Amino acid sequence: MKLATSIYLCLYIALISGPATASTTIKEGQLDNVQKTEPDTEEQRQRLSITAGLVSRYEIQARKLVDALADNNLTAETVNLQANELLELSTDVIDSARFRLPQCDAYLAQTVKLRDSLATISHESLEKDYHHDGVLPKAPIECYHTKDLFVHPATVVVLTRDDPSLTQETRDIIADEINEVLAHTEVVRQLVIY
Repeated sequence: MKLATSIYLCLYIALISGPATASTTIKEGQLDNVQKTEPDTEEQRQRLSITAGLVSRYEIQARKLVDALADNNLTAETVNLQANELLELSTDVIDSARFRLPQCDAYLAQTVKLRDSLATISHESLEKDYHHDGVLPKAPIECYHTKDLFVHPATVVVLTRDDPSLTQETRDIIADEINEVLAHTEVVRQLVIY
């Protein structure tokens, strides 16, 4: 029951605060107008090539996590391990995004600091402060998509911490979190790699 109350509180906060500017989606034509640092060394080009592989691996691991949620014998520990793998992959992608999208540097640097508080942050605070950018510096819309690669698996870590029994409600919320972030990966690919 506590988790349901937490979710309703987060939805209420989202409704009363209105849509966050950063959560608006980028339209396809806007992708062309995003300012990017062009790689000018072989090392930078290789870095982006590696990042392309990381984004693909992220998508594969995220889909595996969603598929695993159907297993009744799945443990919170296993979900947590999978979510932490997504956090690792997203951290590497964020490093490349900070190079490629320097206008996102402070925003993304602050995002990854969330990792230090995953053992104690409440689900409500995570929603308000990171999903809805409450503690993050203002940033252009293009920064939001890369941030979500980190914030959604971080949310899964918090959900498994708060409900280690993995009720069906928690499994459904985890599936929604990961499916939502999968919708961001192609935009991240366009922004960071190409």
